[in-house]
Amino acid sequence: MELQATYGQFKAKGAELAAVSMDDVTGAAQMAGLAQAQYFILADPYGAVARSYGVYNLLGDKVATPAVFIISARGNVLWRYIGQNAGDRPSPQEILEALDSLRDK
Repeated sequence: MELQATYGQFKAKGAELAAVSMDDVTGAAQMAGLAQAQYFILADPYGAVARSYGVYNLLGDKVATPAVFIISARGNVLWRYIGQNAGDRPSPQEILEALDSLRDK
């Protein structure tokens, strides 16, 4: 819900948000509804995306570790935050600051 509350700030910086859930399509849709998300929440029930970004089962729980990636329009990872536990996520403000720091480069 924090991301939804700051979604306009991301859009104002020319960024787009997308979340990836290891739930099936129904579960991802329910999550989008609960969060009242205007951004995409994508279903990845087999963990293909989590595996490709190297965040699957890092905590030994057979799910994706909380992580945030800033990806360029060309598909390059410019910034990443990998959680150290299930509740470890950067704040929207930290992500916005990372976006700002990347603009200066």
